[in-house]
Amino acid sequence: MERYIGCEISKVPLSDIAQRIMTALQSIPVEAQTNRENNQSVEKMKENKLGDKDAHLRNEKEDCDSRISILKATVSPEKRTAGQIVRIGHMDEILGCQDTKISGNCYQDSGFPKWGYRERNLSVEEKNLKEWEKNIVIPLKRKQNVSTSCSEKTRRLQVNTYMFLHERRYSCTPGQTKSSGKYPCDISSLGCEEKSELLATIEQAAAFVTTMIFQDGSSQLSSEQASTSSVKGVVVLVKNQTDQPCPPSHTSTGCAWNADNENDKLIYLKTEQSSLWEQEQAHKKFSWQVLFQMLQSKVPIICFNAKDFLRTLLQVYSNEISWKQVANIVMLDPRIAAWLINPSDTVPSFECLIQKYFEKPFLKGAENTDMGTLINVSYQNLGVNLEKLYNVMMDLAHGLKAQGLWNLFCTLELPLIKILAVMETHKIYVNKQELKKTSEILGLRLKELEQEAHEVAGERFLLTSSCQLREVLFDKLKLHTLCEKLHRTEIQQLVSTSEVVLNKLQDLHPLPKIILEYRQVHKMKSTYVDGLQTYMKKGFISSTWNQTGTVTGRLSAKHPNIQGISKHPVTVTKKQYIKGKEEDVIIISPRTLFVSKKGCTFLAADFSHIELRILADLSSEPELLKLFQEPEITDIFATLASQWKGIPSEQVKHADREQAKRIVYSVVYGAGKERLADCLGITPVQAGQFIESFMQKYKKVHEFTKKTIEQCRDKGYVVSIMGRRRPLANINAQDYKLRTQAERQAVNFVVQGSAADLCKMAMVKIFASVVISPTLTARLIAQIHDELLFEVEDSQIQEFSALVKRTMESLQQTTALEVPLKVPLKVILTTGKSWGCMTELQEM
Repeated sequence: MERYIGCEISKVPLSDIAQRIMTALQSIPVEAQTNRENNQSVEKMKENKLGDKDAHLRNEKEDCDSRISILKATVSPEKRTAGQIVRIGHMDEILGCQDTKISGNCYQDSGFPKWGYRERNLSVEEKNLKEWEKNIVIPLKRKQNVSTSCSEKTRRLQVNTYMFLHERRYSCTPGQTKSSGKYPCDISSLGCEEKSELLATIEQAAAFVTTMIFQDGSSQLSSEQASTSSVKGVVVLVKNQTDQPCPPSHTSTGCAWNADNENDKLIYLKTEQSSLWEQEQAHKKFSWQVLFQMLQSKVPIICFNAKDFLRTLLQVYSNEISWKQVANIVMLDPRIAAWLINPSDTVPSFECLIQKYFEKPFLKGAENTDMGTLINVSYQNLGVNLEKLYNVMMDLAHGLKAQGLWNLFCTLELPLIKILAVMETHKIYVNKQELKKTSEILGLRLKELEQEAHEVAGERFLLTSSCQLREVLFDKLKLHTLCEKLHRTEIQQLVSTSEVVLNKLQDLHPLPKIILEYRQVHKMKSTYVDGLQTYMKKGFISSTWNQTGTVTGRLSAKHPNIQGISKHPVTVTKKQYIKGKEEDVIIISPRTLFVSKKGCTFLAADFSHIELRILADLSSEPELLKLFQEPEITDIFATLASQWKGIPSEQVKHADREQAKRIVYSVVYGAGKERLADCLGITPVQAGQFIESFMQKYKKVHEFTKKTIEQCRDKGYVVSIMGRRRPLANINAQDYKLRTQAERQAVNFVVQGSAADLCKMAMVKIFASVVISPTLTARLIAQIHDELLFEVEDSQIQEFSALVKRTMESLQQTTALEVPLKVPLKVILTTGKSWGCMTELQEM
């Protein structure tokens, strides 16, 4: 690795994973195998016989066969190779040396040139082929569309003659076994010796650079990837020499891959299963053999959006590989490396990455959508861009090392790629009957609230319209005149209809309270109940996890956003229209919709007050440290309020506890006095006084915030407990608003970023423990900020829960931290068959 990143190894001992990656990147380059001559013989194409009912097309078929024979005869026997004619038939084994039989009724339509092909100039022969395609094939295709009695053999003839024309556009030089300078080599066309040669090359490779190709012709390197498109195959740049990468500021734009790089190969592996033909199955088996050898090679596999690549392999080859087997794969993702260096830039596409590190944008190439091909992918540019991706990864490795982020990258973020890929392959069951019932109840409640709102307002209006609601509240009811200064919109300076304003108005008139409940019920129904149906497949959902979605290092989820599903239930009053019958009170929690599979139970592991504990550790505040070192304290915030206000614990009211909690989190989350005032329903002046008195009581916390801001001003960035960085450009800004915002962000990042580090480390360690266990099968299905949610076999609950608690609480002394935490970490375990009905698991 030293010759790539050009700087000394960190004095801090690296983890085993980091050492493996560095060792892999230092692999000794080897020379590529010499070209082998393809000696497989080609048999004459068999003639298809038509049934009696296809007699009306017999003449056309015979004419086609005659013309094909004439055209094939134009190629001299001594120059003809297996690559010029479609090869299919039975293969006794993937690398068997028996000759492949020829048949005229199938074709490998990958669209990629076969091994050793090079494009020729348009010759007279090719012009004849084009003319024949126009006059013969197209009319046959038209007849197939209008004739309902056309046999299956005739239809296959029409498709295969069309494909034969495209196959003839390439020629092969005997003995040439390398990929051409423009195109990846389709490994399905290899002979037995060439397959052996390829496997030997894979075994000796120093690195792999790969990308997936989709059915619509796009790839993972496309600027606008169609997420709904299925995967067609994989293109791999096999790096057999790892030269010093070109500096991005000078010659990187010229570091394009080409065929003259003797030790590198560009190959295409088809992953989709288009038929059940035995030869097609053999190709898929060999593709998997190549991929599996890559995955087990212990050398880096570089991929943009590596998580999607691994998830796809687990889905396509689910019968060949288990989720535990991905643990030892060495994956490098330049996108994650770039995000670690600058977390404010998520680098959404490969194009953005290249534009940031190269002088010229990446090459897109013209699109072409010929039938049965993937020519809309620019093959030549795939090789160029994969080479650039390799060079960018090497440059980013240099940047990570220079900024002290390499160990964090290797020990935390790279293992998470595999963990998240595995999480996305696991499905969570949703109770469809309960989902439908909940949707109906919420729908009825929305109608009732709408009627109530119209009655108290004295007119009909649209509750979801801010404009109409503003007219009723302020133009008609004049509620703003009965309250102190209310928030206004930024642009038009109109009185806001936000939740904060409605909370202030709810004691003045019934309408604001009705609107608040309506919004709560509407959001639950549209987002967390009806919204789930959009992402459900056969009664299951599986979220998509984003590793680079936040600046603090926290994970984010979408489709659906399982992190946003509140654990707080909503109470719905169901009116009764029978006189004398009381109203039904129904408690609805969207989490109850998620249930475990038969024979399994949900296990949730939650870090208790993790951010407050980190604040106590970083500030070394004696009162806070004492708070967590006394195990008998059960209500942290009630005790905190007692300390702050100097009153006995039994006299602490709910309002006192809420104030203490809000003030602590205003420090942690970087909220100002205005935000705190909105949360507590007080004036900004009162909120400022609360913060000041709190800081006076806990002076070390105040010193910590000041020290963090000063260090950020000096260095331009802040650092978490595991070395994660966040640059803050506005920390020295002249603008007061921008500067104070950056100051709050600095304190927030140190605390929240450190909490994110600990949660990720817990995920990595638990995953590693399950992988090496011969019996444990527990699956991590979600991460909700400070909580990990697992699905565990009923018989393994006790064993696995003990493992989880022990692992998470032991992070206080983890070697990943330069200094152990001063406060103990506490983990609360809950279990249940439904995520919304969990009970605390008592220690055994």
